[in-house]
Amino acid sequence: MLKLNDIECFILDMDGTIYLSGRVLHGAKEMLALLEERGLPYYFFTNNTSKSTEMYVDKLYRLGFGDYPQEKIITACDVTADYVVKTYGKNPKAFVVGTQALRMDFESHGIDCIEEGVPDCLIVGFDTTFNFAKATIAVDLLREGVPFLATNVDTVCPLDNGKVLPDCASMCAMLTHATGAKPKFLGKPFPETSKYIQGFTGIPLNRTAMIGDRLYTDMRMAKESGMCAIGVLSGEMTKKDIEESSIRPDYVFNCMMDVYHAMKE
Repeated sequence: MLKLNDIECFILDMDGTIYLSGRVLHGAKEMLALLEERGLPYYFFTNNTSKSTEMYVDKLYRLGFGDYPQEKIITACDVTADYVVKTYGKNPKAFVVGTQALRMDFESHGIDCIEEGVPDCLIVGFDTTFNFAKATIAVDLLREGVPFLATNVDTVCPLDNGKVLPDCASMCAMLTHATGAKPKFLGKPFPETSKYIQGFTGIPLNRTAMIGDRLYTDMRMAKESGMCAIGVLSGEMTKKDIEESSIRPDYVFNCMMDVYHAMKE
């Protein structure tokens, strides 16, 4: 198991790890300051595709984390776009079930987000603007055999006070139930994501740590790809979840402040 002070690069989940909704989580700023002080590269990675990279930059700034460049943030949209371009060639056409921000991010990657005609693929993201009009088009396309992709496998998005929103996988479940078509999920924890991370950072995965609050995305990806898996209990994951799971993080801390103190020892 990689020692904390031997880690050369950190990938940080966002919601549930460094903040929850609009609340900064305990120790997040101290941990990032320590990484800056030691000159250790770190990047943020979120499966939440309801917002654009630019919107995440703005949110980090508003929460007092600092003015980060967009290159510090990786989203499941980036991984999905990379897969789509590699699979369907330059300037592929996609029908996107997602927010306007997600469509804009896909367009920035060279994907033509069409409203009419037959696309190369249908992509479902975490869509806070999801409605029956979009669902109807998606069902028609899937029944015609259009390839079905999804940006992330998250079933819910955590909110404060223990509340949640239905996330991408829940929306996909409805479309699968209506058509029988099953999506190819991207984002964490799938191998396309860990490969994208290594290409993005240029640092071997066995020298990289993933810090996150979810077993089935953050911790699973880390364990299956050879990354150091650092779990925090400040979001979705609980001690009981870990005890009942076959996925065992290398380290488990209550929050980022505990990670910070462990690295200072």
